[in-house]
Amino acid sequence: MKHSFLAIAAAVVFLSGTTRSFAWGHQGHSLVAEVAFHYMDEATKKHVMEYLDGMSIEDAANWMDAIKSDHANDYMKPYHYIDFEKGATEAPVGDNIVTVLNQTLKDLNHKETLSHDEIKKKILFLFHLIGDLHQPLHIGYPSDKGGNTYQLNFMGSNGTNLHATWDSGIIEYKATSLSDVLNSKKYTPEEIATLQKIDIIEWAKQSRGHLKEAYSVNNHKADDIYVDAVYPIIKTQILDAGIRLAGILEHYFKQA
Repeated sequence: MKHSFLAIAAAVVFLSGTTRSFAWGHQGHSLVAEVAFHYMDEATKKHVMEYLDGMSIEDAANWMDAIKSDHANDYMKPYHYIDFEKGATEAPVGDNIVTVLNQTLKDLNHKETLSHDEIKKKILFLFHLIGDLHQPLHIGYPSDKGGNTYQLNFMGSNGTNLHATWDSGIIEYKATSLSDVLNSKKYTPEEIATLQKIDIIEWAKQSRGHLKEAYSVNNHKADDIYVDAVYPIIKTQILDAGIRLAGILEHYFKQA
């Protein structure tokens, strides 16, 4: 059976026995959370923080990476991504970032039936996976494990890969700050409202649309020309992720 992007986005290619990086790195995920709280109203901030039980928003955004060293949490590894080949028309169905996010939103539609700890876990999923969804290589190709086996010379140094370069290499090289991200693109209130219209599949599709730029590396060398070309995309993706996270959290937690 053939499937459109909608069907593909609801599927995952499992990559057994492989090592994968996790999107944006600590700094990038923290920036997504900081952007969200910049755009979020005070009532939502208060209610979200009550569920986080003293956890900082930076720790909340990085929780799903922080727990990955515990093998009891291995079942969550496929939650971070969905990979399918360029031009693919079908893929095995299973857990992935799209299905987990959509299920999380579905569960929160009935949050009155959930315990405090269950809601907290859903919030932690949102903090992290909305960030992951906006890292284009997390909607990547299984042939190179989302860029993890695409080796690179980054700014004259070997020993890294395309995925890690987007996760943290460029963000750290540019010493990216919250103001850098917030100033990367200015949106009108109407544009923000459109941006925040919840559509996980469409957001994944938009993110995957940046893979062409991500792979525009000459001879596997990421130099200043490459960095300057893709850095605006990285900043805007982090910005959009934060704005969308703010919109989702306001939708579910503006009211106690």
